[in-house]
Amino acid sequence: MTGSTDDVRGVLTRRPDGVEVRFERWYATTVDDLWEAVTAPARVARWLGPLYVDPRVGGRYELRMGEDVPDADENATGEVLVCEPPRALAVTWVFPDETVTRVDVALRPDGDGTRLLLRHTGLADASARGYGGGWHACLDQLDDHLAGRPVRSWDALYAAATPAYADVRTDVTGPA
Repeated sequence: MTGSTDDVRGVLTRRPDGVEVRFERWYATTVDDLWEAVTAPARVARWLGPLYVDPRVGGRYELRMGEDVPDADENATGEVLVCEPPRALAVTWVFPDETVTRVDVALRPDGDGTRLLLRHTGLADASARGYGGGWHACLDQLDDHLAGRPVRSWDALYAAATPAYADVRTDVTGPA
């Protein structure tokens, strides 16, 4: 998976505003390269799907994780809330038939690589487990892309990862 001995699993935590899915992953690349891999449409298309974005605060995006068709059921859309290259990105996340949630990505140098922190907040209990497995699969695909390996099937990675996300812990301290 990653170039580190870190546990690559995410954590689901119940907070007052919904469930948070949180991942911390280490990648054997520079901050600038990882930023490009998660924000540049040509790079994102190699491991996740076509991305159409106006990369500025207030800009809109559409991430097409199925077919490259506008407004499809597999597309996430939203607004760019934070864009501070190459360190921080936050967007609203709108997925068909779900409430609006938020995704934050932070990057920081860590030894001879870069640590990525991904937080998806405001999730409903019913969808949190799926997002745990889904983000796990996506971050594994990102690792494949960064390592120059063929990117594995999202469906297979999701099926393997999702059972690890059965438990949601309750945070008694409040939002992170």
